[in-house]
Amino acid sequence: MKVHDHAMMIGDRRLTPGGWNFSPGSSMPFLTRYGMDEAERRRRMAFLGIAESDAANVRDLRDAFAARAREFAEGFYEHLLADPHTRAYLRDPEQLRKLKGLQAEYFSHLLDGVFDVPYFEGRLRVGVTHQRIGLSPVWYLGAYNQYIQLTFPVFVRAFGDDMEKVLPLLLSLVKVIFLDMGLALDTYFQEATAQLRQRNDELQQALGLYWQAQRREEQLHKMASHEIRGGLAAVITGLEDLQDSVGPNMDAADAEQLTNLTRRCWKLSELLGEMLAASPTGQGASLLDTGPVFEALYARFGLYAEGRDVKLALPAKAPRVWADAVQLREAFANLIGNAVNYLDKEPGRVEVTWHDDGDFYVFCVADNGPGVPEAIRDRLFEPFVRGLGEAGRRPGTGLGLYFVRTVVEQGGGRVWVESTSGEGSRFYFTVPRGPPRANDEGSHEYIAGAALGGDDNHAPAGG
Repeated sequence: MKVHDHAMMIGDRRLTPGGWNFSPGSSMPFLTRYGMDEAERRRRMAFLGIAESDAANVRDLRDAFAARAREFAEGFYEHLLADPHTRAYLRDPEQLRKLKGLQAEYFSHLLDGVFDVPYFEGRLRVGVTHQRIGLSPVWYLGAYNQYIQLTFPVFVRAFGDDMEKVLPLLLSLVKVIFLDMGLALDTYFQEATAQLRQRNDELQQALGLYWQAQRREEQLHKMASHEIRGGLAAVITGLEDLQDSVGPNMDAADAEQLTNLTRRCWKLSELLGEMLAASPTGQGASLLDTGPVFEALYARFGLYAEGRDVKLALPAKAPRVWADAVQLREAFANLIGNAVNYLDKEPGRVEVTWHDDGDFYVFCVADNGPGVPEAIRDRLFEPFVRGLGEAGRRPGTGLGLYFVRTVVEQGGGRVWVESTSGEGSRFYFTVPRGPPRANDEGSHEYIAGAALGGDDNHAPAGG
């Protein structure tokens, strides 16, 4: 391996006896991969003003550096070892010894003034390697700063403090250092961008799979709803026949109970009808009364509780919001279902509350479960992040909270969590009170007055 291929590395645990292992994961040359043809290479050098005279100038610095190369490497790594972040890459003494030699060799070849294909290939490789080991540009730029801090005084002294003679040489070296940095940063950011695109594609696929699963679940619900509605129709017919035949002979209390039972069956049938008619992906935002949303959640709650001693407390009053009915319902359903799934004690309690916050309503889904581990709290709304559920409970997909964040943010709101270990969690999200309108800057504001429906004050949770 040529010395040009040695990256200006702080450290890499993949150091091999034969040198650096900088496999990029692709057999494609870096110049081709990153569009660095001859014209582009010339353009880069011309923009920095690098001419043949600059190549000659940096070559005049080689002898001075060779006399102090070891001192340079010691000073360079002394600086890196003083910082906790960079020190973490340098724990192996044998590796550190090899790195010092490679570092001096790397800088020495900057002074060759040779800007050929191997030079550009090696510098592009540096950025890819740093990105893949997670070494951010701030540390890389700091290392180049050390180049200047450590070598410029050496060069000035080597030329007898004759600034008129040494200054043009140092200015040429600055050009070369900036070329070196620019090439590595280019590939660092291109590689990072490619990974972000890939991650975004994976997230889109995951969200697509989530919606596909939701549609399948909705189809199963509809099939079950059809069957249940058929049975309910028979029950309702029987109850009405019973009212007609024996109702006149029943006492008032029994007759009222029979009437209430018939009414509840009709209400359940209507709720099932709404579930059959609803689209799983929603119909778009509109002014929405959240009362029916809460009723649907209450009707579903038995599916989440699965016979456990868990109570759901819903607000006594329901505000009007600007939202998609199905997506809002499913956001609540994910939070409530998630709370029940992770409850670690009985009796369990899940409570939904809300309060007014200017142009938005803030909804809260609180539980008395184990709380969210601090280690994952900041990442909780990212895809595939899951907590530890109660033993024997089925784990989630890790996409439910990501779905909540997605639909809330698409609707103009935000979502966050507050949690105390052992005492429970409170999931908050905001929903606009009215439709958005463009302001003078072209962005959107929400019209609070359009959504006023009844009491704007905080509504206490009800049973």
